[in-house]
Amino acid sequence: MNGEIIFLRLTDVGRNIDLKKATSIIPAIKDKRIIKTKDTPSYVDFPEPLNLELMQKITSESRNIENISLHVKLYAEGVISLIARLAFHDLPLDNLHKLRRMSFKTSEGEFQINNFLKFHHNKVFKQIRDCIGEEGFLFGESDHEKYTLYCLTDKLENPKEYIQKENKYLSALLMGENPELDLSKEQISKTMKQTFSFLKNDLIIFDFDRCLIIDPNIDYEDILLVVEMANYQLLELRTIDNLLDRRLAIAEEDIRKIYFKSHSFVSRLKKKVGRLIRLRYDLLFLLENIENVSKLIGDYYLAEIYTYLSDLFQLGQWSKSIRHRLETLENIYSVTQSNSNEKFLLAIEILLSFIFIMEFILLLFDYFL
Repeated sequence: MNGEIIFLRLTDVGRNIDLKKATSIIPAIKDKRIIKTKDTPSYVDFPEPLNLELMQKITSESRNIENISLHVKLYAEGVISLIARLAFHDLPLDNLHKLRRMSFKTSEGEFQINNFLKFHHNKVFKQIRDCIGEEGFLFGESDHEKYTLYCLTDKLENPKEYIQKENKYLSALLMGENPELDLSKEQISKTMKQTFSFLKNDLIIFDFDRCLIIDPNIDYEDILLVVEMANYQLLELRTIDNLLDRRLAIAEEDIRKIYFKSHSFVSRLKKKVGRLIRLRYDLLFLLENIENVSKLIGDYYLAEIYTYLSDLFQLGQWSKSIRHRLETLENIYSVTQSNSNEKFLLAIEILLSFIFIMEFILLLFDYFL
């Protein structure tokens, strides 16, 4: 078989990246690089990252591999995206799974694909670190998403018959399992049942971390873009969710300080509520930007694929959960502040009552004397 394997790795490194400042550090350009094919509408737009492309010759034990290309993207929302493309020729189909663990050498050292991507991520990260705002998004750990696209470019008379013939190996490949594993017919059927085709000679099958593309026209750049955008959304939603985990843990500690520890903390509560409100609106704006990506695709073939990936990644559930947790976090502090205000007012009333009683006692004392 001939084709390529595309390895996608997206990492959230901070709240934002100053793209203008980054252009003065690395030779990247602002370029959409979207190939409008199939029935992609002309008005479709996506976030515009900075782009940097590298091509490296490699040496390996396999004669079926010649070079690897690397496409680096910097997104203003704080994401570094790496897309490595490993081209192969005359490779037996049942060797596809071996390429992920294949060692190869470049001018920068010896790698497997995972540490190749990690090496270049760290390299870019160090170069643009001063351009990153709120690194780790308020001191959290950087998170990442990975996706692999197996692209076969041979001309097949009937792609559906071909995948049916090779369904045992291909289902294991898509699941990331050992091809020697004796999968059940039900599992194979479940993995291979959902296919997408635009022309008679192309076909796509998606799984959670991998997909198979058969396209002799090599016309799948828009598919790659939709896959990247779906993973981009999943990454950002998970990053926000992790941030809310940390904030809810802080909120729990704050409640304990208010009710079980020191009353001096109450005076700082108002400032915390103010910071929380700013954070909430900041996250809501970010959430809106993430969700808006899906609205740009429209009701087309690509939208059908995006909808399937959204359901597969449960993007809708992630968004609902985040909105609910934002409300919960706000309510915790609002109720706590309200209770604190009520306690303060009660204390004032008690104090005034005490003063009134003391004045009354003093009047009585003066009268009897």
